[in-house]
Amino acid sequence: MDAEIDRPPLIDPELRSPDPATCPFLRAIDDEGRLGLPVEAVDPRNRCLATGTVDLLDAAQQQRACLISAHVSCARYLSGVAGPADPGVGINVAVGDTRPAVATDDADRVDSADGAAAAAGSQPRGRGARTLTPAVIAATVFLVASASAAIAFVAVRGGIELPIASPGPSGIAAVSPTPATTVEPTLSSPPSADPTASPTPASTPAPTPTPVATPRPTSDRYALLEPCPSTPNCYTYTVRTGDNLQSIASFFGVPYETVLRMNPQISDPTTIQPGDPITLPPPTR
Repeated sequence: MDAEIDRPPLIDPELRSPDPATCPFLRAIDDEGRLGLPVEAVDPRNRCLATGTVDLLDAAQQQRACLISAHVSCARYLSGVAGPADPGVGINVAVGDTRPAVATDDADRVDSADGAAAAAGSQPRGRGARTLTPAVIAATVFLVASASAAIAFVAVRGGIELPIASPGPSGIAAVSPTPATTVEPTLSSPPSADPTASPTPASTPAPTPTPVATPRPTSDRYALLEPCPSTPNCYTYTVRTGDNLQSIASFFGVPYETVLRMNPQISDPTTIQPGDPITLPPPTR
């Protein structure tokens, strides 16, 4: 059963796939022969309208071009983009029929025109005939002019010369290093001495202060205990940091009062400082 499409399917945006990867000339045909949105998968109902006719598509063609972005290089797509069929002509579609429909009143005129063209030896008006657009003509002229200019350039230069770098020991082109420019500093002559200038007196260095002896840092108090040089049963102890008179007497096991009596120079036992010598009786511990 034939059915005529009211609106041209090639320019109807409602019949095109919304997916940009799908060819815009892809349509699907239903059981009644009407064209609609394409099936977004390999399907025997899909048809191609790029040539102005309803063309059958096999599964390989649909996978290779119609349903992916590669349709932009398809010959049918390029033919449809270069010169789509007259959108004002209706298309009668039947299942399995790929012939373009022609209005009934114009059928005789089309047949007679094709017959006259055949009798005159010219090619009759075929399906999918295209008219060159100004854009295609301009692009062709530009390509021809570019090719001519390139050929003329090569002919004038006598060929194309490519620089060849000499390989180094490792197969890499050796590059001679540019010697660095050595800049020698300019020595200025020393200023001449003024004979009338008075000599500057040399500064006298400040005397170096004598360091105060401090007890050796040790945890062994016996290492800081030495016999008195001229008194028997007498020892000299050097006060460490953190010592006090009571802790010293307790450590060596001597009476605190004896320590005070043997050190009359200590007026206040709390004022002893690290490095002070203290006289002690013989230790009992």
